[in-house]
Amino acid sequence: MKKQKVLISVLTFILLSIQIYSQADNSKKSDQEELEIILKKCAEYCEKLSNSVLDFVCMEKITEILNPQRTTNTYTYDYQMIRKNNQIRDRRILLEENGKKKHEEDALLKTKRYKHHNIIFGPIGLLAELWQSQYDYKIIQRKRFKGDKVVVIEATPNDKMAASHPYGKVWVREGDFSIVKIEWDQRSLGNLDVLEYDAKRFNSTPEVKIYAEYAFEKNGIRFPSKYNIVETYYQERVRYLTRSRINTTYKDYKFFTVESAVKY
Repeated sequence: MKKQKVLISVLTFILLSIQIYSQADNSKKSDQEELEIILKKCAEYCEKLSNSVLDFVCMEKITEILNPQRTTNTYTYDYQMIRKNNQIRDRRILLEENGKKKHEEDALLKTKRYKHHNIIFGPIGLLAELWQSQYDYKIIQRKRFKGDKVVVIEATPNDKMAASHPYGKVWVREGDFSIVKIEWDQRSLGNLDVLEYDAKRFNSTPEVKIYAEYAFEKNGIRFPSKYNIVETYYQERVRYLTRSRINTTYKDYKFFTVESAVKY
């Protein structure tokens, strides 16, 4: 009887194992099918964004913290972008600097450590049909973001990528396939030599987190609400120094033209 019980237990385990592996295979197949749908929808959005005609203004507020110098700078800009006939023209009016009122026309971006531009077009370099053949994509997480269910996709360059190009992770909202967040991998930055130089100075390992959020929507186009950069150095996995931090927020949008020539 004991042998019979053992045999039954083993058979039951084998059957359960087969069922579990079958479920895993089905899950992988389901993920791949979902990934293909997401990539198709994201490519359609990027095509729409690439052909968009835009004219808008918003308030851009930037806080830059430079720890080695123990300084914090704040800037408030009136930011305008006009995009027409595939040409982009943007300008800033500096309204406030470190708490002091200003009115500086055609102002330059005054951040010391990092500069940024054209955040709205972030999805194109990662998800446009033109680039998709040069990336490997996979679903790495399902979670909630700002109360919505999202699928997090990781894009990494494959052997078809001819030159360095930004890559990272994308948060895609379930249901409407909206791109609500992008986090770029620090290895795709163009100024790694600067980071490596500072890492040697501090005898540490650098980590730079760069991400943008897109909370505003107008006529099917999503606009940035946040753009942050945090540059940190670690010694034996322990945080040694946060070298710099830039927190940028966008709000008070006024839309004059948001159109696309692409029809779906």
